[in-house]
Amino acid sequence: MADEPTLGELSRRLDGMTAMLAQLVQRAEYLADQRLAERRFIEIERDLEDFRRTLADDIKAVRALLDAAAEKRTSNVRQAFYAGILPALLVLAGIVVQIWLAARGGG
Repeated sequence: MADEPTLGELSRRLDGMTAMLAQLVQRAEYLADQRLAERRFIEIERDLEDFRRTLADDIKAVRALLDAAAEKRTSNVRQAFYAGILPALLVLAGIVVQIWLAARGGG
């Protein structure tokens, strides 16, 4: 009987165990916390999906703007050719023809 704990010692051990059990999270609280965490993850996933869609739409818009700018540049080159270079070449050809006719007729 000397190895067995006394009634007072058992009572103190029970009080200690009761205090430790009170500190443990109960199952209902744990499940509620898990549900809350799951809802948060679902919200984050939705936000990420919205962000991906928005990003994809923005990328398409930027590509469309770049294509439009490239088309405008091509159009500007054509306009410069028809408005500037072609008339200058025709005037130069006219001058060359006049010089040739003058040289041929005067000679």
